[in-house]
Amino acid sequence: MNVETLNRETDALARRYDYGDLRVLAADIGVEDDRVSVDVVDDTVILILTGETDAQYELDAPEGDVTRAFINNGVVTVEVEP
Repeated sequence: MNVETLNRETDALARRYDYGDLRVLAADIGVEDDRVSVDVVDDTVILILTGETDAQYELDAPEGDVTRAFINNGVVTVEVEP
């Protein structure tokens, strides 16, 4: 799944940013942090949402080496070094 598909399927606001030596994927999924887990396997970001409706989403990570992935205040952030 790409960022545009996540936006359509979840009403999330997701964007990719390039900051020279860092690429960032940020998705405001609008749920409480304790209801979401984020993990990265190879070049795939996996979001697992729990609660009233359980869901799993897989996103293509930006190309490069993922340095960290986390959620804070409902915003999933994946940082990648190109």
